[in-house]
Amino acid sequence: MIKNEHQYQVTKSWVEKFQQAIISLHQNEEKKNKDPEGCQLIIGSYFAHIRNLLDEIAEYESLVDHKPEDTLILQVSNIRVSQIGDILVKARIAKKITIQELAILTKRTEEQLKEYEQKDYQNASFDTVTEVAEALGVKFQHCTVISEINDFLGKELTHLRATHQLAS
Repeated sequence: MIKNEHQYQVTKSWVEKFQQAIISLHQNEEKKNKDPEGCQLIIGSYFAHIRNLLDEIAEYESLVDHKPEDTLILQVSNIRVSQIGDILVKARIAKKITIQELAILTKRTEEQLKEYEQKDYQNASFDTVTEVAEALGVKFQHCTVISEINDFLGKELTHLRATHQLAS
């Protein structure tokens, strides 16, 4: 996800680099003749990278162009906790709220918020995430909460309970 103008410019430059690499590969007759399948695989992977980067660019441009007074609706199905940070950053960008303004609204420092955004809020407490969401006017509607114990966790719990005789 692109989070600021610098990342936006870097992403655009990577699109250009991948495009130039594709042109170079198309012009390299020796490589095309020596390993045509390998060459096509590389070109295909470059195109895939370009598509992903262009999607990120389009998303960022859409957020930047969003009118702050309009309601922002982000369609996320089966939301995971790890996605909440992206949602908060997207909301801040779309609502044209600066890090400085968010710091004042949440009584956090700019440095804290920059670090939270850099790490997609994975380093923030639940209370902080909640306060930031409230400051940005983010509401989660129609969320489905599912708690599952996957195979790894199930085995770990079984082992833990067997070795430590923990009470249930």
